Amino acid sequence: MDTRLLTTFLAVLRTGGMTTAAAELGFVQSTVTAHVQALERLAGTPLLDRRPGGVSPTRAGSLLAEHARGVLDLQERMLAEVTAAATEPSGPVRLRAPESVCAYWLAPLMPRLRARLPDVSLSLFPADTRTALTALADRRADLSLVLDPSPDPSGVNLVDLGPQPLSLVAAASTPLPEDRPLTPAELAATGVLLLEEGCSYSDEIAALVAAADPTANPPRFGGIETAKRCAAAGLGVALLPAVTVADELAAGALAELVPPAGLSRHHLWLAEPSSRWRSPAVHAVRTALIDSISRPDEAAAPGSPARP
Repeated sequence: MDTRLLTTFLAVLRTGGMTTAAAELGFVQSTVTAHVQALERLAGTPLLDRRPGGVSPTRAGSLLAEHARGVLDLQERMLAEVTAAATEPSGPVRLRAPESVCAYWLAPLMPRLRARLPDVSLSLFPADTRTALTALADRRADLSLVLDPSPDPSGVNLVDLGPQPLSLVAAASTPLPEDRPLTPAELAATGVLLLEEGCSYSDEIAALVAAADPTANPPRFGGIETAKRCAAAGLGVALLPAVTVADELAAGALAELVPPAGLSRHHLWLAEPSSRWRSPAVHAVRTALIDSISRPDEAAAPGSPARP
């Protein structure tokens, strides 16, 4: 069997349609259709329920998808082990991580990773917790870093890389008190600036505000920098990773407030699929990431998040 057929089939299931799968894979739609039809001929049964709004797997399609992931994993392992037998770790590694971790921790670390693993091509993709974990399940990421109090996803192994402090910030001229915890009602009245849904700490403070004022409809922003600048402009308060606002707090451009009592303590976690084989390149990057946390004197860089 041509394993490209399996790759195409999984892409169709992941994206929910032939057209979107073709765009993701860089194929024309007729190629995707032909791949699926070839699989159905081999299986002797329909694998997809086709509807105007998209496709979904039949019972046979779901079973095939489960086995397809294992076959592709075995293929990847075979090729990587053959290559690794005579070479250093090499090949692509896809890493998903929060925007703050990408910009303030991984970016300074990248030169050292490149020097340590010159034949490994590490790609970074900003992602909130939900997106990062979904990417692991969909085979669109090899490793993920997630910022969460205590994630408990199925089929994922987690390594705790330590607590990551958060800061509640507002414009330097804010009239809000800075010497006591703010109440959810005060946050609702002032206005909070949230990141996209799926960001655990932003969703948590959104829930507090909604409980205090069900009519509140705080704005959501696609990036930390936008939320930070809007907070500095006096448009509301924002709960952000401390590392992302350290310079502004030191310069007096932002004021730090005391968040409401009961907010969770967030940790940085390294996540990887529990059942998927780990290539030498992925293993090397995983080890390097853990080392950079456990040996802060060697790995710390200006602006990097707090270490455990």
